[in-house]
Amino acid sequence: MSLDFVAFDFETANRSPSSACAVGAVRVRDGVIVDEFHALIKPPEEHADFEPANVRVHGIQARDVADASPWSHVYPELRAFIGDDPVVGHNAAFDTSVLLNSCGAYDIDLPSLTVVCTLQLSRAALHLPSYSLPWVAEHLELPLFDHHDPLADARTSALVLLALATQASAFSVEELTGALAVPSASTWTERDDALFASLTAEADAIVGTGFAGEIVCFTGALKHMVRNRARELVVEQGGSWQDGVTRATTILVTGDFDDRTFRPGAAFTSKLAKAFLQVEKGQALEIITEDAFVTRMSIGEEELRAKISAGGARTKVPEWVITQALTGESGDDFWAWYRAALAHPIGPAKGNEPCVWCGALVPAKAHWIHRERHVCGVHCNERLKRGARRAWDREGISVPVAPSVDWS
Repeated sequence: MSLDFVAFDFETANRSPSSACAVGAVRVRDGVIVDEFHALIKPPEEHADFEPANVRVHGIQARDVADASPWSHVYPELRAFIGDDPVVGHNAAFDTSVLLNSCGAYDIDLPSLTVVCTLQLSRAALHLPSYSLPWVAEHLELPLFDHHDPLADARTSALVLLALATQASAFSVEELTGALAVPSASTWTERDDALFASLTAEADAIVGTGFAGEIVCFTGALKHMVRNRARELVVEQGGSWQDGVTRATTILVTGDFDDRTFRPGAAFTSKLAKAFLQVEKGQALEIITEDAFVTRMSIGEEELRAKISAGGARTKVPEWVITQALTGESGDDFWAWYRAALAHPIGPAKGNEPCVWCGALVPAKAHWIHRERHVCGVHCNERLKRGARRAWDREGISVPVAPSVDWS
């Protein structure tokens, strides 16, 4: 065994995880970075707006990607670069979400990848006031880097894993995750089919767990929401909140900084300074930005959805998927036939219609593919697609040949 992996990082044009605008990756062999991959990406039309908050963080604008390739062209190159290696990222759940949602926006089958998160590894191995990449890199005495340049972030994430491996005397990614009791995750397994087959159709049961058991305090002016709403979200996500930092506080959310400005050496408020002092005294208190707060909520919601195992025994593949496959004109255009077979017979969802797979509501601003099929997101879209293939198999429906399509 050896330290072989690929570290990757994405930047997005806006809050949509389907709006990838840049990706960076580095390949590591025997603990040494040996190759790099970088690409600007033109986001899909419905997710192409560059929001000012995102531009402030990474500096990429619409004009920078005007002539860039779309994800459908970039993905095969990135997938070939990754090969069979585990992928590593700092807050890897975000990067994985961008990868999967970008694939979903183009009907690309979700890849089966093993994912390791250096943010989680750092939390397990180190005692810091913040586990964002600049703080971890400084603590480990890694070279300075341009945070939110995707290639620089990918390179630094790789160096973080290598430094933690040295510290733990681990000689492979598997040894490191085992030593720190931080398991790797999978982007897709066949077990997901069985897990999602038993999802309840009661949308109200789908709540988040991003802050389960945490005691959260806020400081500074929040930009995305008012503080009362943020507190409500903490409670909805399984946590509780406080007005001030105490010895019981486990997370402090700062609205005064974003992911670019929150780094060692900045001028901090008195509340943040107090929090740093309490961390120095040994308190398990983590300081995060508002952007990290928002990301953590969405990750928690997805994690909970994947854990639900009780509920409806209703048929998950709608009958019209079979009917439309039988009656559709296949001809030589596979994609026209495929999308016609999966399209909901009443037309695209306008918003708030139930997902045909899990019963959750379809967002009004969902990607057009998801609205066309009445699915709530990339995971249910993937399960509808795979379920449809099995149903067509059972019915003996001859599926037109799709060149260069991965049916695995």
